[in-house]
Amino acid sequence: ENRIIHIRRHILIVEDEYVNRTLLGNMLEDDYNVLYAEDGGEALEMIREHKDELALILLDLVMPQMDGREVLRAMNGDEDLRGIPVVVLTADQEAELDCLKLGAVDFIPKPYPMWEIVRARVDKCIELSENRGIIQSTERDGLTRLFNIDYFYRYVNMFDQHYPAAPMDAIVLDVNHFHMINERYGKSYGDTILRRIGEQVRIASRGLGGVGCHKSADTFLIYCPHRENYEDILNEITSGIAVNREDSARVRIRMGVCGNVDKGLDIERRFDRAKTAADSVKSNYNSPIGIYDDEMGRTAVYNAQLLEDFPVSIRERHFTVFFQPKFDIRPEKPMLASAEALVRWNHPDLGMISPGVFIPLLEDNGLIFELDRYVWEEAAARIRDWKDRFGFSV
Repeated sequence: ENRIIHIRRHILIVEDEYVNRTLLGNMLEDDYNVLYAEDGGEALEMIREHKDELALILLDLVMPQMDGREVLRAMNGDEDLRGIPVVVLTADQEAELDCLKLGAVDFIPKPYPMWEIVRARVDKCIELSENRGIIQSTERDGLTRLFNIDYFYRYVNMFDQHYPAAPMDAIVLDVNHFHMINERYGKSYGDTILRRIGEQVRIASRGLGGVGCHKSADTFLIYCPHRENYEDILNEITSGIAVNREDSARVRIRMGVCGNVDKGLDIERRFDRAKTAADSVKSNYNSPIGIYDDEMGRTAVYNAQLLEDFPVSIRERHFTVFFQPKFDIRPEKPMLASAEALVRWNHPDLGMISPGVFIPLLEDNGLIFELDRYVWEEAAARIRDWKDRFGFSV
């Protein structure tokens, strides 16, 4: 037999007058689990205790000790509480705008209207809040509560449509060696650091008039009006992450900026350029901010071509191994003792490429082992040839 299960949601009534408190409870207790508080201080304690259960708070404005406005301010300043919908109970119509600014979602006038109206308003507020929560759960990252990448790109696109002439910056923030933070101190600590960064990105992006995003494990994005001093942004974010000296030593953030973006580019490409700038300072602890420019763009395109052509160059033997002789000078007459294998890339289109360019590139992209194998095979073949021709082996 199929049965419909009705979930009884929790409502907190905050009202100092017993008659009003009881009257509201009688209106709602058939369909809701009703909790009660008599003043603002008691209300905050109960809100914190039941924050994961409360579907709605009915809040009187005029109370002793701590009034309703103070409760709203306290909730608005607490990330864990500000999402709980609050309906204000008041006879003062002039207080409505002030309460809306403080986070209230609706009002029930005093004296209370018919119970059907109260029930309808309560039901509608809960429905709207839960629908909003469902939407937010799809648009926001569960760990940091920042926009996920899809919704972030939508907001960037909307911003450009509304302010097409406004100069804007694309900013990427990366945590240096974040995988080692997880490895050494545990995932729980790593998640704590990411949440702190997310909160600082939220604060910074709001202050800049922009929007923030958690793109992936250790990568955050900001889209904001153009400015010149990026050190202030990075310092603000970094200073809010560390709560002790250990955090300051463990967590280092680098920033990449694509300033005054070309809005003719796809949004993804703007942030790709900012990521390129961030990666350019990956090993530079003294200068953690990279600014994208045309030369950086040309280098990125050049490196991309090298990576794309590497498998073909290995297969078609565009790499040449040279042997630099090493002499033992201890005897009276120096003797040839060994040789150092040196590899050079003679690219068919780009010419001779410096190992100072392609070696770090292959190391950073996990391809250096294929080149190592190639050099080993070339060296082994040369040793075999020398043995056959000269009858000499080590």
